[in-house]
Amino acid sequence: MVGVTCKSSTTNTTFGLCDKTPPPSLPAYIDTANTADWIAEVKNVNSKTIFFKAIDACVDIFRPSGEMESRCDGVLIDGNILTFVELKDRASGGWVSKGRKQLTITINNFIANDPNSANFNMVEAYVCNKQRPLAVTSINTESQQFKNETGLTLKVNRTINI
Repeated sequence: MVGVTCKSSTTNTTFGLCDKTPPPSLPAYIDTANTADWIAEVKNVNSKTIFFKAIDACVDIFRPSGEMESRCDGVLIDGNILTFVELKDRASGGWVSKGRKQLTITINNFIANDPNSANFNMVEAYVCNKQRPLAVTSINTESQQFKNETGLTLKVNRTINI
């Protein structure tokens, strides 16, 4: 895609992750200035270089039928720590379940297909919703299902601490 940046980085102590849709063909990105656009807020207290790799609109994952699979928005990379992120900006229900599914597909695909996946000491996963910073309904069920499917803990929070 011309003009699309799929990988960026920052050393800011606080920055946001944004996903402007429509169109859904644009990748999520780091933003350091427009806090009103932030879907997730990332706290980088040690000012480390943090990379963000957009996945949705940048990495193709296909179903066996050949159709495009639903993927999470991106992954934060802090040395040998990966934090997969799904960004939501919805007040309606069902967003935790949808985000869990997108993260599960992406993480399982990464583990199965990336030869470097064993080089990471920690893998985390977040579903972040600008309109619902903390989820209260169905989170236990979704978290347990995510743990069963990936072996990881699902975090539902708008703030990501790196």
